[in-house]
Amino acid sequence: MQYSKSYRKLKGFTLIESMLGIMVIGLVSGSIMLGITTVEKKLFKIRLKEHAFEILRNYTNFLGSRIVAGNMPDNIVDSGKDVVIYKHEDKNNIVTDVYTAKIYFDKNRHCSQDCKDGDGICSNICKGKMYSLETTIIWPNESNFQDTIKLFTYQIELPN
Repeated sequence: MQYSKSYRKLKGFTLIESMLGIMVIGLVSGSIMLGITTVEKKLFKIRLKEHAFEILRNYTNFLGSRIVAGNMPDNIVDSGKDVVIYKHEDKNNIVTDVYTAKIYFDKNRHCSQDCKDGDGICSNICKGKMYSLETTIIWPNESNFQDTIKLFTYQIELPN
């Protein structure tokens, strides 16, 4: 018996080829989507940290200006000041996600020192008092940990 050498050319893809193509496309699109969500989460954390830093910087500048003016704040709460650093509102003005932070002012570290000549940091600057000012902002993240930013500065109270 002799076999005929005529081969039939099929046009199109087999089932295995099409399933393999679908699988490759699914893996690529899934990895792209995972990458996009990861980048969005990281960008959100960066924006949250930037906003928290801005709030803490403004609060520290506010306290510093009060010290310079000789109006040392007395009624700062020891447990911290609550501040909203992010809130997401829906179209109907329903708040869904709120990140709140606490700002702390370290009252124990604002011990005043009289400025004297040759005293290092405040020589020839003033004849007033120098305060060390430390402020901290703490906010929760999704991992049940807390993110923290601390600012530490010296502030000089100008004499009247």
